[in-house]
Amino acid sequence: MTKGSKIFIIIIIGLIAFLTYMEASEPAPINWFPSYSKTDKIPLGTFVSYNLIKEAFDNKGLKDINQPPYEFLTDNNSITGTYFFINGSVGFDKSELDKILSWVEKGNTLFISSKNIGYTLLDTLNIDTDNLLALDDINTKPLVALTNTNLKNEIPFLYDRDISNPYFSKIDTINTTVLGVSQLYNDTLVIKDPEINYIRQSFGNGHILLHTFPEAFGNYFMLKENNYQYTQNLLAYINPKQQILWDNYYKSGKTFYTSPLFFLLNNRYLKWAYYFVVIGVVLFILFEGKRKQRSIPIITPLKNQTLSFTRTISGMYFEKEKHKEIATKQNLLFLDYVRNTLRIPTDTLDEKTLTDIAARSSNTMEDTKNLFKYFEEINRKPKIEKDELISLYELITKFKSKS
Repeated sequence: MTKGSKIFIIIIIGLIAFLTYMEASEPAPINWFPSYSKTDKIPLGTFVSYNLIKEAFDNKGLKDINQPPYEFLTDNNSITGTYFFINGSVGFDKSELDKILSWVEKGNTLFISSKNIGYTLLDTLNIDTDNLLALDDINTKPLVALTNTNLKNEIPFLYDRDISNPYFSKIDTINTTVLGVSQLYNDTLVIKDPEINYIRQSFGNGHILLHTFPEAFGNYFMLKENNYQYTQNLLAYINPKQQILWDNYYKSGKTFYTSPLFFLLNNRYLKWAYYFVVIGVVLFILFEGKRKQRSIPIITPLKNQTLSFTRTISGMYFEKEKHKEIATKQNLLFLDYVRNTLRIPTDTLDEKTLTDIAARSSNTMEDTKNLFKYFEEINRKPKIEKDELISLYELITKFKSKS
C-alpha cells in the first residue's frame, strides 16, 4: 500500500468519526409517534394517564389485558368492568365485536378513545364520522370541552398542535347522549360551532362510550397546564366501582419488544456506536483483506479435441480407401441430422416422410429423392470408389445448405 493510499484511508476514517460525533452530539428530536402505550414517556404515550388511573382505582381496580378481546372474554366470560381502549385506530372484526357487545349487554361498559373507530361498530350504533376542516386557514388545533355543566370548564381546553380532528357527524339522537364537543381553534378560546366528539349510548344493560380525541390521554396533553382536568372529567362517566380492563393489544406502540436490536437502535448513542463499529469492520475487511489476498493462478482450460480427433480418424479411413465405411457413417450422420434438426422420425422412409424432409429443409422433392436414392445405391454396393464418396459429400452439403 502506497503512502498516499494510507493518508487517504486515515482521512476517510477521520471524516466518518467526525460525522458520527456530530450526529450523536445533536439534541434528540422529539418523538411524536402515536404509540398510546402505557410504558412510553414520549408525548403520545400514556405513561402519565395510566399511572394516574392506576393510583385512583388502586391495583385491584385496573387490570392489564395483553391478548385480543375475543380470546380474553372467551376465557373470562364472567368478568365485569369497563373495557378501556385508547389508540389511534381501534377496529374489531364481526366475531370479536359480537363477543364484546354481548359482554356489554350484561351490564358492562365499553370505552373507546380513538381517531378511527371501526365501521362495523359505528354501523351497529347508527353513527357516522367526519373530520373538521379549516377552509380559510391551515390551523387544525382543536378546542375541546365537555357538555355537562358540572364537569365543564369555563374555558375550553386547547391542544396546541395541528392534528386531524374527527367528530360524530350523525348519531342516534334517541339512544345517544352527547358528552363532549370540539372545534378548531380560531384565535379565541371559545367554541362557537361545536361538533360532537364524545358520546354515550346504552346497549342492553350496559353502556358504550366513544371519544375521538385520544390525545387527551397522551403525556403531552396531560402535563400541559391544567389539561389533566379534561381527561379526569372524561372518566367521570365510568363507574368507579367497576374494574377497568386496560387494553394493551390494540396499541400502535408495543409494551415489549422481541428484537434484540430494538433496544440498541432505540438509543441514539448506542445506535451510532453500533453504526461506527459496523463501518469499521467493513473498512477493515476491504483494506486488510485486499492487502493479504493471494493472486490466483490462471489455469488454461482443456481444449475440445473432438473435431481434431474426428478429422484424424476420417483421414485414416480415407487414406486406407475405406470409402464404403465413410459413406455408411455419412448416411447415419445425415439420418441423425433429420431426426434432431428437422425433427422428423426416420423409422420409415416412405413418401410422406420424404415430403416432410423436403418441406422442412427447403429442398425440392426431386433433390430429396435423389439424395436418398443415392444412399440406397451406395448401401447396395459392397465397395464404392473415391469419386462416388465425393459425390455423396457434395449432395449432402448442397442439401444442408438450403436448410
